[in-house]
Amino acid sequence: MANISARAWKDKAQALDHYRWALLREQYSYLGALIRYARDYLRDCIFGFRARGRLAKAINVIEQDFVLLQSAPKVIGFQRKKAFLEKLSACGGHFIETALEEVNTILTKRLLIDPPQAVPLRYYGYAAHAEWLVAVFNPKILLNDRNGSLFSPFLRLSLNRRNSLLVHLAHATTVESSKRLSMNDYDYYFLFGKSSLEALRRRKLMFGTSCAVLSGSHMVDMSYDIPAADPTLRTILLLGVGPDKEKEPGYQKSYELVRQWAARHPEYTVLIKLHPRSKGTFWQESIGDNMRVLPHTESLAGALRISSLVISIISNAVIEAALAGRPVIHVNLSRDWDIFEQAHFFGGCANTIELLDERIADIESEYASHVCESRMFADYHLSQGVDGLNRTLGMLLALQKGEVLEGEMLEERGFFR
Repeated sequence: MANISARAWKDKAQALDHYRWALLREQYSYLGALIRYARDYLRDCIFGFRARGRLAKAINVIEQDFVLLQSAPKVIGFQRKKAFLEKLSACGGHFIETALEEVNTILTKRLLIDPPQAVPLRYYGYAAHAEWLVAVFNPKILLNDRNGSLFSPFLRLSLNRRNSLLVHLAHATTVESSKRLSMNDYDYYFLFGKSSLEALRRRKLMFGTSCAVLSGSHMVDMSYDIPAADPTLRTILLLGVGPDKEKEPGYQKSYELVRQWAARHPEYTVLIKLHPRSKGTFWQESIGDNMRVLPHTESLAGALRISSLVISIISNAVIEAALAGRPVIHVNLSRDWDIFEQAHFFGGCANTIELLDERIADIESEYASHVCESRMFADYHLSQGVDGLNRTLGMLLALQKGEVLEGEMLEERGFFR
């Protein structure tokens, strides 16, 4: 059993209180933060109080080498990690895929076990569910998918006391400003690449410590190692934004700009690759004859294979597009910050039809040089290139054998206990 202090759970809870207060103060005034802190405190205490009366009466142990803990049950249905799980199984790793349930489900199904140490009421529910997950599956490695989860610190404690590990498997780059990325309490943090590590280092507030490893993307494999496109193909792939952003005026204007451009250029075909959670509402209402929404079953690699150029607004998929050697044009009429630094690699934002015309003409006349720009962009954001899936698997299997991975430590900072 790992050497854990006699008050590790209580200390973790106290640290979380300070961290959550600092997180609120980053965004709100003192009064605004106090009101929200009190609201969250009450909600957590109610969860903890109810959890104490809903402990599991018995558990059925399903021992696994690996547990992939998704952020929510619906995420499992997206099957974004299908290739990763198939390869993990082929390597002989026994695994199970599960998800964090809603609080009411946790309580109703009694997915709770009394933690091994005293925990303040506010965090009792989180610690008890974490203990239940680890006790039921008893994994050597738990792969966490949810950014900012308050279960993570207690999962790590429960795992470490059994000499097991918590590995956070980044499902995207960590270059965005989301407050959830301030959570950093993992044994290992598998990151996409250099840009992700640099972005985390720049954060003013960070909870916990972890060993950051540039594993590349576990969702990228040799399917992105595709031949160079024919620049005369005149097929453009538009990378759709997430469903929340699709509702915002700036992103709808970006879509409209591409639609108007396509209407002026019937000699081009524009393919639309929707975000996995998007229903494509905008395109159902207005789409040109030379435009086509690809089905969700069409893989990104498959879509890139039949495209000669990519239009990116704001999507992690731009990294895979660049990796596949497709020139990229950045189009964005919102006021949001370009988190991927696309302008640095691909030139300024094409926010008018005239600029879009110029950018396409420039790419077609100097296609090879723009392919090189895309390769440089991919190298910055994505370590291991098309070998990301294999490298991630190799690192996990090494950890399973008890090996230690080399990486860079990300330390706690930005608040006082």
